[in-house]
Order: sequence, then C-alpha cells, then structure tokens
Amino acid sequence: MKVMILDDSRTDSYLASQVAKVYFDEVEVYGAPLEFHTALASQRLPELILMDISLGDLHNGIGELDSIRRRATEASIIPIIIVTASTDPALHNFAIDCGASAVLVKPISKEKLAPWLNLLVPHIEVEGK
Repeated sequence: MKVMILDDSRTDSYLASQVAKVYFDEVEVYGAPLEFHTALASQRLPELILMDISLGDLHNGIGELDSIRRRATEASIIPIIIVTASTDPALHNFAIDCGASAVLVKPISKEKLAPWLNLLVPHIEVEGK
C-alpha cells in the first residue's frame, strides 16, 4: 500500500513519513506541489494522501486539494487527509467542505492517524501496529 505526503517542512514531513511507514509499504514525500502533481499523474496512485495546509507563500493545501478533486481522473477520489497546526474549527470545516476526507492537527501520530485509516483505507492492517 502506498501513501503520498505533501509538506514543505522537512521536520513535519519526516515525522509524517515515520508514522506512515508503520502502516504503508511505500511512503513518498514531496516538498513542493509541482513535483507532487507530476508524481501523482505519472505513477501508481496511492491509497492515501497526507497534505499540509500551509505550503509556502504561493501554495496552500486547500488549493491543491481543490485541484485534485476537480480533475476527472481516478486521483480525484483518493482519500486526502489535511494536516495543520491550526485548531480552528472553521478552518477544519472549510477543508472538509473543499473535499478533505479528514483533518488532523500536528504533530501527526499513530494515535491520530489510525482511526482515519480504518475508515478511509480498505484492507489496511492497523490493529497491533
């Protein structure tokens, strides 16, 4: 099973990748939207995407989420979990309204991710990990 992570923070993407490696055989990390979208269009699709809401000055996770959801491709139905440092319910609701499958508050952990994996990723083994 494969997960793709889009996060411009090396620290946050490292933490997310370490948690994801517990559950996924393949973990791909991208620091910029362009390389992420190129990989998404040219590689085997992931079972899940973890995407930071803040991607530098020119991009944000909501815009990238919207871009994926508007495509008429198989990628448009991949579960996408938005990851953010914000605890603002209005922002979380906005992300859900824009097509996020879930919103997690950083730092990402097994305890925060596991319940969503059970709901969003069929056939994933979460118990005992």
